[in-house]
Amino acid sequence: MNEKLLKYLIYIAGIAGLYAFIAIRVLPVFNSMLIEKSKPEYFEFTRYGEQYYASYIRHFREELPKPIDKYRLSERNPGLNNSDLIAFGDSFFDFSRQKTVAERLHDSLGIRVHARAGFLNTKDWYPLVYLSENKYQKGQSKYLIYEVVERNIHDRFIFPHELKWKEIDKDQNGLKSTLKKFRDFVFNARSEELYSILFSGSYLTSRLYSGIATLKFDLFGYISSQTPVYSLDEFSCPMLFYDLTVSDQPTGFYFNHADELIKTYGANLADLSEKLLTYYNLKLIFVPVPNKFTIYSRVIRPNDKYDDFLPRLYREMQNRNISYVNLYDKYSSSDTLLYYGTDSHWNKKGVDIAVNEILKELRKDWNIKETVKDK
Repeated sequence: MNEKLLKYLIYIAGIAGLYAFIAIRVLPVFNSMLIEKSKPEYFEFTRYGEQYYASYIRHFREELPKPIDKYRLSERNPGLNNSDLIAFGDSFFDFSRQKTVAERLHDSLGIRVHARAGFLNTKDWYPLVYLSENKYQKGQSKYLIYEVVERNIHDRFIFPHELKWKEIDKDQNGLKSTLKKFRDFVFNARSEELYSILFSGSYLTSRLYSGIATLKFDLFGYISSQTPVYSLDEFSCPMLFYDLTVSDQPTGFYFNHADELIKTYGANLADLSEKLLTYYNLKLIFVPVPNKFTIYSRVIRPNDKYDDFLPRLYREMQNRNISYVNLYDKYSSSDTLLYYGTDSHWNKKGVDIAVNEILKELRKDWNIKETVKDK
């Protein structure tokens, strides 16, 4: 190879490497090359369903509604202590392809609904920690609606909930904190994931990346291990199913939930309900959202048996007088799709059902006469 050409290629490679190193650490630089920009607090800020981006196979492009401004981040979201109702959950309660549950309740009931959805930080998943750290003051009786998707129930309730987060770093100041920030900047824990996003989603390489991924699928049936179960024919749209939900681990459809484990979840839910009432005068309504595969396994794998995890958990909660919302029965009997095909989250019809079922629980104490409608 011509020596001069080689030298220029080395220069180009060096510049590209330096750019990539800086880009995954500085958001504006990172976004400068991406077709779909990364936006903090908007995990769904993309054109297609989140699971498409696991493999970039063109057959699984499902164009979703554009995300709307998040109610949680808006001025309409009241302060924690000024609220009439608290909606606390994971990404399902924060999914803004349509109005969230909290916004729907706020608009339709004319009450102050405080929304908090945790998905960026582990401690954000636990309402007692959130209430404690944000200095919630015990006052008049209110409801706290706690949503957890089925695949996360084990992690949330295998242990009792506590008021304090045990893994908080005690040394938040001084030299140790400074060195930790420097280490995290140089050795970014998400570097491999971010480099992959930069390669697969950049203006220069996205089409090539998607073309190769699609060719591998067409020729060899290769698809990402993050979405090992899929369908192109059984539904009205392409369908992808998250690996955690089709596994034999506690997150998945094929896990055997022993009776003792169900009792453990129930005991910890009852413990949480009691602590919320004792410390904060908050009444718990628990909203377990079924995994998409739990609902549609009967179509794509009709011979595979569900161990009735959610119905058994409902019975356990009923025995312990825990208020809950039964979405499994409503979703299972519906003839329409309640989730986006290439995303793990519910669509507007799924949210409609959830809002109406939550209202059934609220009606037990509140004078709510009509089924809420999306305004």
